[in-house]
Amino acid sequence: MLSDKTLLKRDYEKLQFLRWVLFLITAAEAAGLNSLSRARLHSLLFMSFASARFYGLQPLRQRAQRTTHGPYYRAAHLALGHLVFADLVVVTDFEAHPSPKDLQFEGMFKLTRNGLQVCNVLRQTDMGMKIYSFLLDICLGAVQSLEAEDIPEDREDVSLDRMLVQDLTYVSALNRPGDMLIIEEEGDESTPTVKGLNLIQSTLGEKLLINKKDVLGAYQSILRSRAEVA
Repeated sequence: MLSDKTLLKRDYEKLQFLRWVLFLITAAEAAGLNSLSRARLHSLLFMSFASARFYGLQPLRQRAQRTTHGPYYRAAHLALGHLVFADLVVVTDFEAHPSPKDLQFEGMFKLTRNGLQVCNVLRQTDMGMKIYSFLLDICLGAVQSLEAEDIPEDREDVSLDRMLVQDLTYVSALNRPGDMLIIEEEGDESTPTVKGLNLIQSTLGEKLLINKKDVLGAYQSILRSRAEVA
């Protein structure tokens, strides 16, 4: 029997975040990003929230913390724990991550068969499919940016991680004081990432027939080039 307990707003937001993280892990595997570390997952989350409005999506109300290892979402760490204990995600190479503030752990995350089944069910809604397709485009763009430049296989992981932290919104947030990394300014829904994507779209759209996936891929290729000279 279904519970008639009222779902509080904070509980609803947790469920939304769980779905987003599960979709991202699924999309990463589907795109060929088989090495999904804790740091890479959090960086992909940050880029997805920074670019969500370009796809007409509302970014989730979560703020990342500034760390020496890149952006860190406490909510994502908790979500990973729930997904692992629910047998939707498996973690390998597990080890504790030294953090003075939050309980964290390192590892490589992969989808389980149960996780894929749940993901397929969640994708049956219009919003679920829209979010998943967007996250898949991000992951595909990351892979294609490496393939286009013939990055050697032994350098792919390093090149990808360096590319992700070149995101315009992340760089802008790093230049601000404080421990929290702000994605959106109050009253301004266009992040530096969205503004960059819009500029690429308007520039390429004058010469080519392009879609949002093409724009996102071009953006990530630019970030990868910037990372190479940074």
